[in-house]
Amino acid sequence: MSRLQRKPLISLCMIVRNEADTLARCLTSIHGVADELIIVDTGSTDSTLSIARSFGARIVSYPWTGDFAAARNAGLEQARGTWILVLDADEELDAQSKGELLLCAEHTEYEAFFVRIHNHKGTEFSSPVITVNPILRMFRNRPQYRFSGIVHEQIASAIVEATPAAAMHLSTVSVHHYGYADKVVAKKDKISRNLSLLKEQLRLNPRDAFHQFNTAVEYMRLGDYTQALEHIRLSLAEAEPDTSFIHLLYKYEARCRIMSGDQSGALDACIKGCALFPDYPDLHHIKGVLLLQAGAFAAARQAFRQALDIGVSPPGYHTESGLGTYLTYAALGQLCQETGEAGEAIACYTRAAQLHPAPAPLLVRLVRIMKCAGREHELAGWLEAHLPQLTADVPRLAGLLLAEGCLAAAAEVIGACAGAADADMPGGGAGTMNENPPRGDAEVSDMRAPGGAGTAGVADMPGGGSMTPLDGKWPAVHEPVSGAASSGLPSDNAAADLLRLLQRVNAVPADQLLHQDITLLLSHPAACVPEHSPSAAGPASRSSRAWLLMADRMLAALPAASGYGAAAARVRLTLPLPRTGE
Repeated sequence: MSRLQRKPLISLCMIVRNEADTLARCLTSIHGVADELIIVDTGSTDSTLSIARSFGARIVSYPWTGDFAAARNAGLEQARGTWILVLDADEELDAQSKGELLLCAEHTEYEAFFVRIHNHKGTEFSSPVITVNPILRMFRNRPQYRFSGIVHEQIASAIVEATPAAAMHLSTVSVHHYGYADKVVAKKDKISRNLSLLKEQLRLNPRDAFHQFNTAVEYMRLGDYTQALEHIRLSLAEAEPDTSFIHLLYKYEARCRIMSGDQSGALDACIKGCALFPDYPDLHHIKGVLLLQAGAFAAARQAFRQALDIGVSPPGYHTESGLGTYLTYAALGQLCQETGEAGEAIACYTRAAQLHPAPAPLLVRLVRIMKCAGREHELAGWLEAHLPQLTADVPRLAGLLLAEGCLAAAAEVIGACAGAADADMPGGGAGTMNENPPRGDAEVSDMRAPGGAGTAGVADMPGGGSMTPLDGKWPAVHEPVSGAASSGLPSDNAAADLLRLLQRVNAVPADQLLHQDITLLLSHPAACVPEHSPSAAGPASRSSRAWLLMADRMLAALPAASGYGAAAARVRLTLPLPRTGE
């Protein structure tokens, strides 16, 4: 007998209004999981209802009364399943979680299941996850289990009241939520709507800790941290000790005090929160950041280590992506950089980049500290060994190395890809290029003269000259790569041209290097990629970057034994980092 021929196991219950943009995605995601679809419509004027009907949903028309719980309960009244599953139209069930959700439904010894809501920054699955929040979303279909609260409606209190010994399970089922994307919030004016409803709820029951908490959250989203702190205080005063969101109250208090400039108060909130929730990595991480900013390096290190020992937050906590993992490794790397522990900083930045879903800024920091630690010659091998999936895209890697002035490493990467690592190199292979051998006036002139060796392809351009005409048209060999470039360089000729230019600029001693030498290099379109390369930026940005790289080269040339070496190294670390997407 098929599942549809017997009593429904899972009833999906939703409330909707004008959700045509997202409803199909949501309903598609629960195909094969939900046996019936109950859609409560509160006044749609777009194609929402026709989409719902195309999936076989039962439509319940319910005029909007300003009460989310009432609308939810209207759907529950129609459900026939053993279990109620609650989703919103801007959510979707993770495809890998279908089996676990069906397995949960077999365990009738439980009254309810929490799932993990992944709140995305954008409106697509590929967009970064900002926070992960455990929320009760599947429960037994019983008449006494009904939602309460006109906004941020809850079901847990009704379950506990009706069944005091109710067992609830924290599952690892994942649901992706896209409703916090900026354009979605603005389009639906969610903050104003929620605040209006919350104020009404608090007028009826000012001692409701949950609604005080939610009001604080809305004020935080508005940037009104004074009001948010007041509602956090009221919520802490009223909440029971075992309330599920107390850990968030301490974290949000710390956040609000940081934004208000009260670093001491923020640290106190973290300390109190960590004492109550010692396995909550978010609080340990924030505590570490505050201590790092205060210069308490030993205590900050201990806090970061505690967060890393915990790792990914236990399922009962609302957590922010990266706290306890890649963001904490990055923060510990910064601490080690501040205390002069270059080797440890390199290890931390590397681990952070391995774990980070979008590691471009961390790669910049990793390259910078390896360069300043005198380990530029290791860069290509280190990145290939530890971050091979990120370094397979040669143009992007070359662009990053160029932006940081790691010319020898960039030449090694391009040479290895083009099969010409030794081509035209003064004195031999890439490994010799850090020596910066002195050159005579004739060699300098040859590089900068129109049509000289360092300006391959420039002499044929309209107007000639040693400087790259930024508004001119490159010959075919110099055609820039599109934003969707493959992992290869644009052509063998272009790669060889860039490689020769790299080698010649790198051979110029620091005291003879000219601004035009670097701008010529940074303007080469063969490394024109959007993430890091200065050649993808505007002329003013390239010029500014060239001055910075000249300063970096001069600082690097100071002998370590001169007494200025250590200071020069610290200055090099603080030179402005190239901005991604510049």
